[in-house]
Amino acid sequence: MALWRIRATVDDRPGFLAVLAASLALRSVNILSVQVHPTQSGAVDDFLVDAPDALSEADLLAAVVKGRGRNPWVRRAAADGLRDPHALLLTLATRLVEGEDLGAALAVLLGEVLVTRRSDPTGNGYSPRVLLLADPAGGILEVRRLEPPFTPAEYARAAALVELARAIRAGSGSPSPAQ
Repeated sequence: MALWRIRATVDDRPGFLAVLAASLALRSVNILSVQVHPTQSGAVDDFLVDAPDALSEADLLAAVVKGRGRNPWVRRAAADGLRDPHALLLTLATRLVEGEDLGAALAVLLGEVLVTRRSDPTGNGYSPRVLLLADPAGGILEVRRLEPPFTPAEYARAAALVELARAIRAGSGSPSPAQ
């Protein structure tokens, strides 16, 4: 068996997630976890799955499309994807209190991203490929990711982590700014 991450948009109506889950089950794919990101175009469902070794990325993409998933994204996953998301957030909070770099914490939270610091003091915002967040050390943190696109929920999580870093910095002079 192999771990995969799958992300797809599903109509946010009763039964549509079940259709996608059934399509995966027909290929002996076991859903280990799911996160739902509400958006204007439907629910973006982010799955961690265990699939037979014989299944390829193309097989999983086909199963998602057959299950009425839109804009599918599929990638191999590492075992660390099995960690509890709530425990991960608490771990990141602890690391920030201990002085960990905010950019590194954002990378753990959001996956494969590039975090850069801009001196431009303006702009908070979200787009599918770029998050702009006010850096507690001044300026802007620019967070980029090619795939999968960011969701509004991911932007909210990143903004909350930055706010925590801002509160810690105001109280103790840490954490270190993004590099």
